[in-house]
Amino acid sequence: MDIFKFSNIKKIGLVLGLLFSTSSFAGTIVDVVYQDQALSGFGNSISYQHDITDDGFTFGSATSANLAIQVNNLSFWETLLFQIDEFDFDSGAITLGSGYIGDLEVNALAALNSNGLLDVLVYSGPFTSVRVGTSTLTVQVPEPSTLLILGLAIIGLSLRRQGQL
Repeated sequence: MDIFKFSNIKKIGLVLGLLFSTSSFAGTIVDVVYQDQALSGFGNSISYQHDITDDGFTFGSATSANLAIQVNNLSFWETLLFQIDEFDFDSGAITLGSGYIGDLEVNALAALNSNGLLDVLVYSGPFTSVRVGTSTLTVQVPEPSTLLILGLAIIGLSLRRQGQL
């Protein structure tokens, strides 16, 4: 068979390499919510939502995500509770004197994948007076498999040229 010639094996190897390399390419969706809201006094809170459905997000396609919340005028002794989606400490945290930066864990990533929305609540601790600033959600999603389609087309043309199809 002509398919087992060295030149054909090289072509097939190149195409298979392209096919398997498509999984290494990932796209990024960035959603920024501008808060600039004051938060003071024990038990007060600010809630908002990241919505990535308008950024071309396909449900169930998020492979990982990171959330960064900027907090201004936060002193070392002031405390904040960051609740990400559910109150389970899966992704959220209690912080002393810092904003929030963290990767979404299983429950929050599953919630994001289910509907493209991520609920965020920021609760203030005692004697806390801060401004909650920018909240940035960065989501990694796989790119459309353009190289996979190209690779399959090359294989098809190659086989058709050789009379195999």
